[in-house]
Amino acid sequence: MMHKRMKKLVSIVLCGTMLLGLTACSKGGDSGKKEGGTTEIVFWHSYSGATEEALQSIINDYNEGRGKEKNIHVELVYQGYEGTDKLTLAYQTKDYDNAPDINVGLTSTIPSVMEMGWSVSAEELMKDSDSEITKDSFYEQLQRACSYQGEMAAIPFSNSVPLLYYNVDMLKEAGFTEPPKTMDELVDYVKALTVKEGDEVTRYGLNMQVKRYQLMQFCVSQNKDSFFGDNEGGRTDVMTKVTAGEDGTMKAFLEKLQALLETGGYKYMEDDINEEFAQGLSAMVIMSSSRLGTMDELMGEKYMTAYIPKVNESDTNGAAVGGSCLNIVDRQDEDRLKAAWDVVQYCVSPENQYTFATASGYIPVNVECEELEEMQKYYEEKPQYKVALDQMKDADAMSQESFDPTYNEINGIITDAMLEFCQGTLDVDETVEKIVSGCNASLDEYHAAN
Repeated sequence: MMHKRMKKLVSIVLCGTMLLGLTACSKGGDSGKKEGGTTEIVFWHSYSGATEEALQSIINDYNEGRGKEKNIHVELVYQGYEGTDKLTLAYQTKDYDNAPDINVGLTSTIPSVMEMGWSVSAEELMKDSDSEITKDSFYEQLQRACSYQGEMAAIPFSNSVPLLYYNVDMLKEAGFTEPPKTMDELVDYVKALTVKEGDEVTRYGLNMQVKRYQLMQFCVSQNKDSFFGDNEGGRTDVMTKVTAGEDGTMKAFLEKLQALLETGGYKYMEDDINEEFAQGLSAMVIMSSSRLGTMDELMGEKYMTAYIPKVNESDTNGAAVGGSCLNIVDRQDEDRLKAAWDVVQYCVSPENQYTFATASGYIPVNVECEELEEMQKYYEEKPQYKVALDQMKDADAMSQESFDPTYNEINGIITDAMLEFCQGTLDVDETVEKIVSGCNASLDEYHAAN
């Protein structure tokens, strides 16, 4: 079991540091105590704008209420997307003083985070009889998004799905009463919505750049067996190769994308996708539901959202969850760990998920949140937000982003190959071959070194 292996690693680390006279346990404990016996919890995050403000509001309420009652105080620290890298470095150097108790990390990094001896399995914490949350507090799709090797390793938090955003007036003017449901329909819509002056496109029908996450999305959405990589996309065991070339899902998507390119109205590079869509330079865009708050500010009620189009009309899996989760770190102080877990539970309560989700566009992760009267009223007023939740609930729980251990490198390989494809340098088969061989070489190199 993964948990037993982690316990063993923690014991080895403790023995080694104690032999060196570093007294790691007391370091972690002392640095977490303030005057009066208050336990200080360090919470690393990557948010900005309205999302950061919403999290700060939740933490302020915690510190003034529940935290004060329990002698716990939370310090929010912005780390950007480098938080997980900094957490890894702190672990490698056994720097307990400069590590967080809670870290916001991409769900795709869960395997590497759980290899650290001080990362705690969320499932183990939820088994405690005093825990306010269980696995069933979260949607099945989110449980699986945060699961690795049969355990729910982290807690869902800022999770999203890709959506089709469309300009309501532009679709009406083109004679459409509803958004496209398949990529074949999408081609027809793009043709009708594209505007040209001579040879120059003044309005694109669609803007979307295909990188790692987008390509995975359209591959795994096709059927229950369409994982991007082996071992169920790296969830039952470490991913060693890309399988989307073998099962035909990558080719199927690229063929549909080729038809989009041939319209001349598909913009395959993202420059300033939010602003361009708001200014009417694109009639439709495909991007994360986490952009909803931004689009509200830019466009008000001039846009709506829909499910991403299916690659094939017969596709059954649906959209895959993306975004980040909460990793819990054991800094060798039982009081700190309990306090950190208390903070995590507070953050994912239905009421606080309402605050967080409505400010950001992220999906409310607690199943009870959508039953709140204020959440239902919000969805009535802003139906574009509910589309994200509905699309996730309608998707098969097996439709998930892969846990590829070299995700940054793989993103670069896919991004470069897709640009060559869109520019006409590579055909469909050549693109599949370049992506598969490049990603597999990256994975081979990783496994040889580890």
